[in-house]
Amino acid sequence: MKRDLSLTQWRQGLLDAAPIAVSIIIFGAIFGMLSSQTGLSAWESVGMSLIVYAGSAQFTALAMLAEHAGIWSIVLATFLLNSRHFLMGLSMSPHYSSFSKTFINGSAFFLTDEQYAITLNRFRHNPSNKSYIVTVSLTLYFGWALGTWIGTAAGSWIPDPNALGLGFSFTAMFLALAYYQLVSVLRILTFLVCGVLAICFAFVLPNGLHLLGAGAIAFMIGYFSQPVVAKEVKMA
Repeated sequence: MKRDLSLTQWRQGLLDAAPIAVSIIIFGAIFGMLSSQTGLSAWESVGMSLIVYAGSAQFTALAMLAEHAGIWSIVLATFLLNSRHFLMGLSMSPHYSSFSKTFINGSAFFLTDEQYAITLNRFRHNPSNKSYIVTVSLTLYFGWALGTWIGTAAGSWIPDPNALGLGFSFTAMFLALAYYQLVSVLRILTFLVCGVLAICFAFVLPNGLHLLGAGAIAFMIGYFSQPVVAKEVKMA
């Protein structure tokens, strides 16, 4: 019975992650093509995707490598861009509280915007499950690595990958992920306000901090609105 339940969770995780994985493969291919043009070998490009596994940080690293930036500058930029994961991890912590520290620490590596959105949407209506988390995480992880490899192979055929307009697929994917989180008026208003603030912060804050700043404001809105939401649910 327990084995059947695990198989069901594996299957559901694969079904939920597969559509997003397609977009990730496309975006990974763009990264692979650009990395080849930057001067990285296929192994270096795929290795970065397997070890770093952070799309926005990897694209930033490519731009910095092209400008011959120092290694510590790239590390700092990566840290700033991924600092939003602190807030994402906090919001996911209640769903991971029953798991071992070993599993939590291992799965933290696979925490991305896409994995976060898929699992959070699932666990909002269903109990958290290890098999589901592992399936979603590995599907997206290997999709990114596969896309990178495809991009390195196709890099010599396509001189300007940006001309294909494939970058919009990633924007469309994030809009689709956000749609499933907009389940109340408060969430919609928070989404719009923090989106505008992130754009404004981008003009005055270093790369990466604008996301953390907007995310921190969204976190505070959620924290201070909990009594109001709880009261509304109780009245309903």
